[in-house]
Amino acid sequence: MEQVMNVQPLTHKDRPALEAMDTGIEDDYVLRIFERLIESDSHEIFGLFREGKMLAVGGYSLFGNGKFAMLGRLRSDRRMLMKGNATELLQPIVDRLFRDPQVAWVGANTHLHNLAARRVLQKLSLKEGPVLHFLTLSSPELLTDHKPGPVWEEVTSLQHKKELLNLINDPGVFPFECYYPLPYDKALFTDQYLEESSFYQKPDASRFVIVKNDTKKFDYSHVKYFWDDHYNQSGFFETILHHWKQHPNNAGCWIDFSAEGFKKIPDLSPYYVQEPWMLYGKWK
Repeated sequence: MEQVMNVQPLTHKDRPALEAMDTGIEDDYVLRIFERLIESDSHEIFGLFREGKMLAVGGYSLFGNGKFAMLGRLRSDRRMLMKGNATELLQPIVDRLFRDPQVAWVGANTHLHNLAARRVLQKLSLKEGPVLHFLTLSSPELLTDHKPGPVWEEVTSLQHKKELLNLINDPGVFPFECYYPLPYDKALFTDQYLEESSFYQKPDASRFVIVKNDTKKFDYSHVKYFWDDHYNQSGFFETILHHWKQHPNNAGCWIDFSAEGFKKIPDLSPYYVQEPWMLYGKWK
């Protein structure tokens, strides 16, 4: 007899089923923030169940007043791998998102070498996007071959911040949060987001950088820069290190490099280097 599987939003009563899954993840942050996820207005988490047992879990986060939905937090029970459970879980979630009139884009971010996850995203009809490199500058004393210079001038006016963003030609992707690159869109730049972001402009006004504190297990100074010339701009590194010094509890400066920008890094020893990631997505 065929065993029926169903996908449903998780509630407080589902915590024991989640804890019973064998995901192989030590200190899983999904368990640590479980209550926050299920009570949030901008996050949703679902489980794939069969006969009361949870086989997989995953969900999405909404950004830009609900315009962008990023899939994530996917975990499967290791005892049930290679059975299509990830697709079984995510397909109705994606279908639901595309029925939502507020959602215009659905995407996901996964390691470039995670072929299993990439196959799942392809089955969901999400399209391959750019390869991205997430590096954390944690040993700045090892920096070499960068152009030294004075700390850039901080921009405090909300209007000035908006004017700087209006000068940017669409770069395609914006590192909205650590692990969450999204299509560049003005819907992301709410007044609150801009107020919480530190803007620094080069004295000749040719460049600017945004640094926003973010927490993904650790606290980071998350650097958002629209060009691939980090090492050629005098004062760039002095500026982001200046921000870090103002927030000494941060673990380092998290910098999102494009594939082209990553190639231009002369020495990786100052950084904690993650595997490259690939962004998938689809517009309505």
